[in-house]
Amino acid sequence: MKIILLQDVRGVGRKFEVKDVSDGYARNLLIPKELAMLATQDALAKLEARKKKAAAEHEALVASLREEAKKIEGKTLYFTVKTGEHESVFGSVSKKDIEEELKKEKIAHGKPVLEKSIKTLGTHIAVIDFGEGIKTEINIQVEPAEMHKEK
Repeated sequence: MKIILLQDVRGVGRKFEVKDVSDGYARNLLIPKELAMLATQDALAKLEARKKKAAAEHEALVASLREEAKKIEGKTLYFTVKTGEHESVFGSVSKKDIEEELKKEKIAHGKPVLEKSIKTLGTHIAVIDFGEGIKTEINIQVEPAEMHKEK
């Protein structure tokens, strides 16, 4: 029996694929649980329309992600940390701190990629991953708390 999968089904296929399965498997499991539907001419036409709509939505998402990435590319985010004698740093700048700053900049989709938290003063480069293969770099400026007050 030819069916159209409405969701990913392990061992059978991925969403929107047309597959040939046994009649009993389709009637007793896939169709009643709304994991699949019969592959009629009408259903195949609707599937094509759905695929086109999904592709258009995906393109729009990628375009908006690229726009967000351009918006912050090369920007500098400033963070202050407490320091002791000889500029020893107490605390660090973590992924979560960077995410919060990005939200203040109205960047919703960017996720910072750091191997470990930043624990030294100065300028650091962080990669922001927007998904869909879109990445950009920003500068992270870590300053002692007293220095920031003077600015």
